Amino acid sequence: MFAGISIILVFLVMAVLMMSRRLPALLALPLMALGVGLISGVAYPWSAQEEGLGRFLGETILTQGSTKLAQAMMFTIFGSILSQVVMRLGIAARLVGLTAEYAGQHKGRLALLLTAITAICFTSVTGLGAVIMIGSLVLPIMIGAGLSAPLAAGLMLFAIALGGVFNPAILGFYMDVLQLPQATVQSYVAAYGALLGLTTLVFWGVGCYRERQSFNWAQVETPSAPAVPWWSLITPILPIALILGCDLPIIPAFAVGIVWGVLSVAPRQAVHNLSAATLEGLKDVAPVLGLFIGLGMCLNAMTATPTKVVMEPLLEAVIPTSPWGFTLFFFLLAPLALYRGPLNMYGLGAGVAGILLGSQFLPPTAILAAFFSVGQVQGVCDPTNTQNVWLAQFTKTTTERLLKDTLPYVWAFVALALLWATFVAGALNWPS
Repeated sequence: MFAGISIILVFLVMAVLMMSRRLPALLALPLMALGVGLISGVAYPWSAQEEGLGRFLGETILTQGSTKLAQAMMFTIFGSILSQVVMRLGIAARLVGLTAEYAGQHKGRLALLLTAITAICFTSVTGLGAVIMIGSLVLPIMIGAGLSAPLAAGLMLFAIALGGVFNPAILGFYMDVLQLPQATVQSYVAAYGALLGLTTLVFWGVGCYRERQSFNWAQVETPSAPAVPWWSLITPILPIALILGCDLPIIPAFAVGIVWGVLSVAPRQAVHNLSAATLEGLKDVAPVLGLFIGLGMCLNAMTATPTKVVMEPLLEAVIPTSPWGFTLFFFLLAPLALYRGPLNMYGLGAGVAGILLGSQFLPPTAILAAFFSVGQVQGVCDPTNTQNVWLAQFTKTTTERLLKDTLPYVWAFVALALLWATFVAGALNWPS
């Protein structure tokens, strides 16, 4: 029991360090993995046939853990290259420009269409660079048409998260971490995407209703759409369409989208554009790859037998396994996904998910259902997200205001998503 409490203390220390921004997740995750491995390894009674503490730390956690998410890393690299193709060749800018021209000055319709187009873009584009580029186009149009800056920024956050749900790299990440088949994760992507889309629609409707008396105080010039052929506009959604509609594996689907983008826009410069997109894509994704190395170490540390033995008594007392208990537990604790907390898969949540996976208290589908749903709290609301910080600065509001405006809606989404997963999809059922 002492070892289990010590592991919880390691979690708390890392949480404080990350929340206070004294230690980035890039470094905190490997340190947490080693700390947990050391505690559980010392407490575990190694037999002569087992690897021992030294090999456990050096091989299982550091060596094997650093490459555990290699497949997810490749998904991320290919997704980043596609992101560069969509941005560099003007595909995203043309989508935004055409939408603004179509919607005219009807601010409600304009905001809804721009939100939808932004979400479509983020099914393939990723990173702060994409947020800045698309946000710099979309936000002035929304605000110039009469929307308040907080509402425009909130719609942008929902659009980024909604597109991210359908991003094949995210789908591949959960497949790799939880070792689930593609078809299973696809079913959750489709359902959660529909529910988050409904939540976005409600946020848009309530926001526009509250601002129905405001007028267009300023007008902005609609950005001119770059000279991009109309058939190239399917590039952002082509990979996810191939994955969901044709059951194509993720990397081939990304490859088709990349090739289609460079050939459809400027076939004579295809080699140059592909080379430039690849180099910039690799540069953009480097911090994420570093994070995945730490996540892999955490997962190996948490799912190992020593940690499982140490943590089982604590988990048995805390984690509910009944349908209503599971739903209420993760619904009520959903805000713990904020600030790199224990339900954030890109923070302390990697360790929690690893412990749950290793202990086998919950089936992998239940872990997917829980972390995929509460992950949207982090994706939309978290004040520590770089996109939230940039959007707050660009719109002259605060990250706390964005958190306050969006959290009630995302929390409602979490409830709907957990209810669907538990009582419709049977997430708590173990595979036969």
